[in-house]
Amino acid sequence: MWALTNVRVLDGRGGFYEGAGVLVDDFGRIAAVATNLAPPAGIPVTDGHNLWLLPGMVDAHTHLGLSTSGEPEAYEDVNESTEPVTADVRALDGINPEDPAIAEALAAGVTAAFVTMGSANVLGGIGATIHLAGRTVEEMVMVPAAGMKAALGENPKRWHGERHGRRPRTRPGTAAVLREWLERARRYAANPPVTAKDWDPKLEALAMVVRGDVPLRIHCHRADDILTAHRVAAEFGLRWVIDHGTEADRVVEHVVRWGVPAVIGPSFATRVKLELKHMHFRTPGILARAGVPTAIASDHPVVPSEYLAVYAGLAVREGMDPAHALAAVTSVPAAICGIGDRVGTIEAGKEADFVLWEANPLESLQARPRAVYIGGEIVFQR
Repeated sequence: MWALTNVRVLDGRGGFYEGAGVLVDDFGRIAAVATNLAPPAGIPVTDGHNLWLLPGMVDAHTHLGLSTSGEPEAYEDVNESTEPVTADVRALDGINPEDPAIAEALAAGVTAAFVTMGSANVLGGIGATIHLAGRTVEEMVMVPAAGMKAALGENPKRWHGERHGRRPRTRPGTAAVLREWLERARRYAANPPVTAKDWDPKLEALAMVVRGDVPLRIHCHRADDILTAHRVAAEFGLRWVIDHGTEADRVVEHVVRWGVPAVIGPSFATRVKLELKHMHFRTPGILARAGVPTAIASDHPVVPSEYLAVYAGLAVREGMDPAHALAAVTSVPAAICGIGDRVGTIEAGKEADFVLWEANPLESLQARPRAVYIGGEIVFQR
């Protein structure tokens, strides 16, 4: 057991503690957080020197480790784009723990991330939630199957239809492929195979989605694609998440009614395709004010994960409530990525994943982490 005292705590739940302390137990969990915390006698105590203590950030949509920083595009493992449906592919099998971007994001206060396959395919495969510290994927993994990647809009059309002359070539074709495979999975799950010859790895993976074991993470930028995503998900009674959601603010009243979370970003990128023409940093604030569980994500390497705090700060500049913005990079993405019961807030019972900052990173571009903790252990120190 040890204690960190004399810190200014933003707990990720809207709470602020001045002159506070955090008590960490022998299992790396938070035992207590309080103003004027009095640590038990005889335990190690670290003075926080009135610095800011925030939850470790969670990047809710990345390709960290699948696209290794500094290597040419030909070496990336983001898209298994050999066919429109590769639901059996697992991101976990391609994550490179030596990707320099992982260490850079960790040093910038990002302690966990959802790593997903890319959007070339209608169904791209299973994404994983990982800690950003560890020598091997086995040491890093938190949730091996945290979401199934699906994609609507331009990317699957362009890759399969335009480049390879195969289905899908249109938005209706993309939705039809998605429906076809979800229906196959529904029938497969209702009548599981009894012999090896009937076993289908793609349908095994998609069965997790139709049973509700994992959410369908649907890549959709345009408002009409977001509405199509809901239409299909509702037909099959799926748990799902809006990924990117560039025009989600244009249909915010629908998103509120659906009760579906939204992962917004990257908003710092250039408008490289038509479906990004409405991209801006006002979107996450509009959604959060309406009551939508909203996360801000990097989509690394489109924009670097290490600047996640900057993206949240820019959302504040464009009208997002600071408490919502902090939640959008801590507690909300933790819940979306299947780790909300473990991390994302500084409260008793959670794992001690937190970051000691020199200033509030949502207010100061010069703010730097002084120390990053995962499970109560220092994994980075300046």
